[in-house]
Amino acid sequence: MNTPIYQMFGSENSLDVDVVFFVKEMPETIVEKLTLSKEFSKTITSFFPEKVINANIAVLKNGHLTGVYKGTTDELNNALFYTYRFHEQKQENQITKLLVRDVDLKFLRSCRMILSFVSKTEYRVLVKKALKGNLNEKIQALETIKLSAIASFGKEKNSPDSIKSIAFQLGQTIALQEGKEFYTKNQIAASFPDLRKYLSREENVDLNDLQKWLSTFIENLKTRLSLMKNTSEYKYEDENDFNYAK
Repeated sequence: MNTPIYQMFGSENSLDVDVVFFVKEMPETIVEKLTLSKEFSKTITSFFPEKVINANIAVLKNGHLTGVYKGTTDELNNALFYTYRFHEQKQENQITKLLVRDVDLKFLRSCRMILSFVSKTEYRVLVKKALKGNLNEKIQALETIKLSAIASFGKEKNSPDSIKSIAFQLGQTIALQEGKEFYTKNQIAASFPDLRKYLSREENVDLNDLQKWLSTFIENLKTRLSLMKNTSEYKYEDENDFNYAK
């Protein structure tokens, strides 16, 4: 298989390789998308023999993304643009236009992701029910969760990874509401110093600061709730006009 044009993105000190392969058309099914991303990954494994490749696929038109496999189109588009210089790239930056961020969509997605990160803990029954429910049920579940009471996020060795992921989503989302776009751990840590220990995967740290920012996230989400046009996740491209690209 020929390797399509691809571009790396994300934190400059990431332990893994985050990469997007550009395709002309998005496959229809999740299985097809997953299969294609795995096949593309195999074509570049020799360049990163000691790292895990996190592959994504996206459709690129007129200098910006119009569809993605994983994540949201606006976030991935802008992440590719802003973090291009942090990585050794094979091609010029394929993203030449930024997309206006959909803040509501970011809150909806982060809400689900944070719940997913605690789905294998003592809160699994509560979380699984909330993930199938509406936004109010998800918020109620988040309000119930006490992070410091969690003994393990599944496999014990993965706890720092789950905690890091929660911290990243919290910092990124809260900052976006304030009009700041952050796409790396260092950027988030610079604005939220008390999240740094979690973003750095430090072990045996108390989760009081993480709980504080989770509470802030919940309050911000509850404030936005009454003004949201949609309270269920949707595709960016279905609700936003690409003429907003700039």
